[in-house]
Amino acid sequence: MRKRSSSSGSEPLKVAFKLAYVGTDFSGSQSQPGRRTVEGELRKGLVEKGIIGEKTKVEFSGRTDAGVHALGQVIAFVPKNDKLTEPRIINSVLPADMWVYAKAVVPDDFDPRRHAVSRTYRYLLYAPDVIERRIVTYSQLFPGTHDFTNFSSVEPNKNPVRTVKSISVTKRGDMYVIDIEADSFLWNMVRKIVTGLRLVGSNKRPAQWIEQMLKPDEYREGIPPALAAGLYLMKVEYPGVEFLEEEYSKGRAYQRMLHSFEWQYTMAEVYGEFKDAMK
Repeated sequence: MRKRSSSSGSEPLKVAFKLAYVGTDFSGSQSQPGRRTVEGELRKGLVEKGIIGEKTKVEFSGRTDAGVHALGQVIAFVPKNDKLTEPRIINSVLPADMWVYAKAVVPDDFDPRRHAVSRTYRYLLYAPDVIERRIVTYSQLFPGTHDFTNFSSVEPNKNPVRTVKSISVTKRGDMYVIDIEADSFLWNMVRKIVTGLRLVGSNKRPAQWIEQMLKPDEYREGIPPALAAGLYLMKVEYPGVEFLEEEYSKGRAYQRMLHSFEWQYTMAEVYGEFKDAMK
């Protein structure tokens, strides 16, 4: 990445933000005509506030599908006015289910997708039928460089080889917290890995099945992706980029989520009691 060459100091500097959103009511992150998307809502607010122009490019670190959430999505753009790029100002024109909370001034050629060195996704899997020892053990077959054709929805002309840097599985009651870090991900890759882990973890597939699936030139099988609701983009790493978190914006987001959390937690308990009553 190169530094801005302008010596006048009057041109707005390119800025990057950490963007969070609850993906339930979004048709994915990328703009789609006639659909509510993260990019669409973000651009609408930024343009209305005069932070960017109609044709200003807003770059994302990557796409998320319909129903998928993000805590550490990264966006970048060159604003019309540096003074309007504080997170609290941007949040004033965003809907309640998305917000920015950290900012960095970046070089003018910074690309949040190309310059990312790793991405980490977290999946929250409710799976009381899974054997902890099995899902933890077989999760360690995924780190390394593999052809993930069987664990993704491969797009035409897309290289299916990816390098998984690490994967961890932690049990939390009947929930499994699955963190996967990779250089980059294929479409539905995390959700299909989760499906695979659930299948071996519940003894619905034999021990050697994952090893077979990682050799698509020898063995092919289509499996469905796990539910989108359990997945979120946790963080994206960049060398030399330091984000400064704004405590005010974090505090406002926390307060907004308290009411939603109380309602969702209460409903989960209601559903649990109804489920138990129907056994």
